[in-house]
Amino acid sequence: MLVNMLATIPDRALELALVFFGFVGMLTPLALWITWSEFTFFLVLAVGALAIGVFVVLSWYFNARTKARGTNAPN
Repeated sequence: MLVNMLATIPDRALELALVFFGFVGMLTPLALWITWSEFTFFLVLAVGALAIGVFVVLSWYFNARTKARGTNAPN
């Protein structure tokens, strides 16, 4: 059931999710640098780690789905 739900997500939505999570992951070091408390530091660290993890999983899934179709990634 979950596989069928993931198959219905359009490529454009996956690309936008990759951009969002990549942007959050890119801003994590800067946000860690300017945090002002220990709690905020660990909160930003957790959000950054989650964003990078989701980015890796989504990119793996998008690549596998594109290869399974036998087509190139959309331009």
